[in-house]
Amino acid sequence: AQRRIPDEGWSEPQVEYFMQSLAQMDTNNYTGNVGVGEREGRVWSPLVQKRHFYMSHGIGRSGDITANQPKAAGSSLLYALT
Repeated sequence: AQRRIPDEGWSEPQVEYFMQSLAQMDTNNYTGNVGVGEREGRVWSPLVQKRHFYMSHGIGRSGDITANQPKAAGSSLLYALT
Protein backbone atom coordinates (compact mmCIF):
# COMPACT_ATOMS: atom_id res chain seq x y z
CA ALA A 1 0.00 0.00 0.00
CA GLN A 2 2.88 2.36 -0.71
CA ARG A 3 0.97 3.75 -3.73
CA ARG A 4 4.04 4.30 -5.84
CA ILE A 5 5.79 2.62 -8.72
CA PRO A 6 8.44 0.21 -7.43
CA ASP A 7 12.08 0.93 -8.12
CA GLU A 8 12.42 -2.42 -9.88
CA GLY A 9 9.55 -3.95 -11.83
CA TRP A 10 8.59 -7.60 -12.24
CA SER A 11 10.40 -9.75 -14.76
CA GLU A 12 8.49 -11.05 -17.79
CA PRO A 13 8.14 -14.55 -16.28
CA GLN A 14 6.72 -13.00 -13.09
CA VAL A 15 4.18 -10.98 -15.06
CA GLU A 16 3.19 -14.04 -17.10
CA TYR A 17 2.82 -16.14 -13.95
CA PHE A 18 0.65 -13.48 -12.30
CA MET A 19 -1.58 -13.14 -15.38
CA GLN A 20 -1.95 -16.90 -15.77
CA SER A 21 -2.79 -17.21 -12.07
CA LEU A 22 -5.58 -14.65 -12.51
CA ALA A 23 -6.82 -16.36 -15.68
CA GLN A 24 -7.14 -19.67 -13.84
CA MET A 25 -9.65 -18.02 -11.51
CA ASP A 26 -12.08 -17.47 -14.43
CA THR A 27 -14.55 -20.32 -14.88
CA ASN A 28 -14.16 -20.42 -18.65
CA ASN A 29 -10.61 -21.71 -18.08
CA TYR A 30 -11.62 -24.59 -15.79
CA THR A 31 -10.64 -27.97 -17.22
CA GLY A 32 -13.62 -29.71 -18.77
CA ASN A 33 -15.88 -26.65 -18.46
CA VAL A 34 -17.73 -25.40 -21.51
CA GLY A 35 -19.65 -22.30 -20.50
CA VAL A 36 -22.40 -20.88 -22.65
CA GLY A 37 -22.93 -17.55 -20.88
CA GLU A 38 -22.85 -14.31 -22.81
CA ARG A 39 -19.58 -13.23 -21.14
CA GLU A 40 -17.80 -16.59 -21.08
CA GLY A 41 -14.96 -16.51 -23.57
CA ARG A 42 -14.20 -19.42 -25.85
CA VAL A 43 -10.94 -19.23 -27.77
CA TRP A 44 -10.02 -21.92 -30.26
CA SER A 45 -6.47 -20.86 -31.07
CA PRO A 46 -3.72 -21.57 -28.50
CA LEU A 47 -1.72 -18.71 -30.05
CA VAL A 48 -4.53 -16.23 -29.35
CA GLN A 49 -5.01 -17.63 -25.83
CA LYS A 50 -1.34 -17.16 -25.01
CA ARG A 51 -1.20 -13.69 -26.58
CA HIS A 52 -4.04 -12.57 -24.31
CA PHE A 53 -2.78 -14.39 -21.21
CA TYR A 54 -5.80 -16.75 -21.35
CA MET A 55 -8.07 -13.85 -20.40
CA SER A 56 -11.26 -14.01 -22.44
CA HIS A 57 -14.06 -13.86 -19.87
CA GLY A 58 -16.09 -10.66 -19.84
CA ILE A 59 -16.39 -8.58 -16.70
CA GLY A 60 -19.26 -6.64 -15.18
CA ARG A 61 -22.87 -7.54 -14.50
CA SER A 62 -26.14 -6.34 -15.98
CA GLY A 63 -24.68 -3.32 -17.75
CA ASP A 64 -22.41 -2.28 -14.87
CA ILE A 65 -18.83 -2.76 -16.08
CA THR A 66 -17.45 -2.08 -12.59
CA ALA A 67 -19.47 -4.82 -10.86
CA ASN A 68 -17.65 -8.00 -9.88
CA GLN A 69 -18.38 -11.00 -12.09
CA PRO A 70 -18.37 -14.13 -9.87
CA LYS A 71 -17.53 -16.40 -12.81
CA ALA A 72 -14.61 -14.14 -13.75
CA ALA A 73 -12.88 -13.63 -10.42
CA GLY A 74 -9.43 -13.21 -12.01
CA SER A 75 -10.60 -10.78 -14.70
CA SER A 76 -12.58 -8.79 -12.14
CA LEU A 77 -9.54 -8.63 -9.85
CA LEU A 78 -7.35 -7.42 -12.71
CA TYR A 79 -9.92 -4.74 -13.52
CA ALA A 80 -9.95 -3.63 -9.86
CA LEU A 81 -6.15 -3.37 -9.83
CA THR A 82 -6.08 -1.21 -12.93
